[in-house]
Amino acid sequence: MAGQSEEPLPPLYSPGRCNSREVEKIEPGSFEASEHFYPRVLNAQIHPLVRAFLNLGNERIGKRFCHLHPEADPAEVAAVLKNHTRYFQWAGADLFLTTTDRGQKRMVVVETNSCPSGQKSMPLANEDMEHAGYRTLLEKSFMPHLLANSYNRNPLPEGKLAVLYDKNRMEASGYAAVLADLAGETVFLTPSYADDLNPKFRFKDNGVLEIRTGRNQDGNHFDCDGSECTDVWEPVRAAIRYVTQRPWTRIPPITRTLVFNPVLACLAGGRNKMLAAKAYDLFNAEIEPSGLCIYTPETIWDIAKPEIPLWVRRMGGLAVVKVPYAHAGQGVWTITTERELGDFMDLQHRYDRFIVQVNVLL
Repeated sequence: MAGQSEEPLPPLYSPGRCNSREVEKIEPGSFEASEHFYPRVLNAQIHPLVRAFLNLGNERIGKRFCHLHPEADPAEVAAVLKNHTRYFQWAGADLFLTTTDRGQKRMVVVETNSCPSGQKSMPLANEDMEHAGYRTLLEKSFMPHLLANSYNRNPLPEGKLAVLYDKNRMEASGYAAVLADLAGETVFLTPSYADDLNPKFRFKDNGVLEIRTGRNQDGNHFDCDGSECTDVWEPVRAAIRYVTQRPWTRIPPITRTLVFNPVLACLAGGRNKMLAAKAYDLFNAEIEPSGLCIYTPETIWDIAKPEIPLWVRRMGGLAVVKVPYAHAGQGVWTITTERELGDFMDLQHRYDRFIVQVNVLL
């Protein structure tokens, strides 16, 4: 009505919403497949082609790649497959299988993900291993650091184990249950929402993560609501991070506690789409003599909002506009008409710089 102020529109995308969850203790032997997989996945059969690929070693993968891409240097392919990254050790990617106008098939990298999900949707590759991909990932990436009690040659502090999460409890709790089995100790499943007014974790000045496991009164550790109660904080030596919404607002980039993946991996390109696009170009220039290449859509970065219509029209009116940092399809707009472009320009955005990519037609 005239004279009344309009209610503000809800944000198009926002930090993870706190739903008042508390820290949970996940004990060894508590893994239940029905709690960590979608119902239809439990009875699904993995495709034989996928099963065969998962059983290939790096040597066979390299040979097959070179057979399909004779321009590639076999020694360089082997070196890439053997390379160990320092921080970004757990990753996912969005890939499109495309065909060029000359009929050449190309796998295009749309973006990477430094907190990937998908275990709950993946049929079992080995039906005798109930933990499935949860166990495979932890055994090959997280557990070696835990067993060595060090990360990047730095000793881990004393403390507990934890899984931090701000979405997808089904999968986060699956990692917690499998980690409890592998480590043989309690794992603290800790909600880590951006808007939580009563955070369940904190970082000390020395970089050690602490989680609030309860409240204390007169030296007795138990849950209480009295005014004389004090919080009980437990140090954590290692934690799996399933925190996706702007994690740098509450987790330092580098910590003494092993945070896996560290937030540094997100900022360096794991979720930072703008920096990732630059990294792909620099890496492609570096490996060009070897015949290798990361194929990505044509990407223009560091674009101010008023410039976006010019770049969209340069791409024939078909483009994808993205904010530098978001996840799970948020902060992404597919532009195919002038109306969609106008709708995008009318929105308010948290970021003042964007990237524009050619729309890949499948």
